[in-house]
Amino acid sequence: MRRNVPATLIPYGVDNWSPDRITLSRWNEDGVEIAADFPFALVDRSGGPLRLNNCGLDLPAAGAFEAEAPLAGRLAAHLARLSGQWNLMGARFVQRYFDFLAHRIATHRGQLEARLAPFDGLFRAEDFLYSAPVPLPRAFLYAPEPTPGARGGAADDLVQVDFAFWLGDAMRAVLPAQSTLPPAATRRRKERLAAAAIAVVTYGPADLADPQFGLFHRLLGPELSAFWEGETLPCAPGTSGGAL
Repeated sequence: MRRNVPATLIPYGVDNWSPDRITLSRWNEDGVEIAADFPFALVDRSGGPLRLNNCGLDLPAAGAFEAEAPLAGRLAAHLARLSGQWNLMGARFVQRYFDFLAHRIATHRGQLEARLAPFDGLFRAEDFLYSAPVPLPRAFLYAPEPTPGARGGAADDLVQVDFAFWLGDAMRAVLPAQSTLPPAATRRRKERLAAAAIAVVTYGPADLADPQFGLFHRLLGPELSAFWEGETLPCAPGTSGGAL
């Protein structure tokens, strides 16, 4: 995986990482090429939200049973796998998030189809789904120990959360209401996130069963719950210029 835009690096989709697994090389006069053997996203804090279509997501080639699957379904399955093999709550979170996105598009279909009408069927309302903020599974966020005198290496300064969302002006960390960590570790993680000004949203089975998708409305807020706003044309992951 390679990126060449310098920004805040967020490893995700793995249980551990190390700076030793990152290589930097001079790419050109505009920046540095970054390569790693794990998934990562780069957050430009002067830019907008990190979306499904601009996060550099490396979607594996479709398998034998995925060749005819919709792209949205393949994305959801990929992110669910990255949330951890035994993380059933994480996989359910991803599925319900994509259900929420589909519900939002269905609710505003008339408005979206009117916007796309001049393009004579080239785009569908569903194509705006990829403009939604991306949930980064098992993400490592920069949140060093706030204790005076505490010292650590680069890896120690990052805290892992179940999911992370960069919303353009703030980071959101998503954690399960019932943590699998010991109480002291759970408390320390929340303290570090709070000290780093990273808001935490917790969720449980009732949140995922909510037919009104209240969890995701709270996560994204009113502006990004209308994730298609500000997007001129739909753009799928790995494409540019509105192509799908």
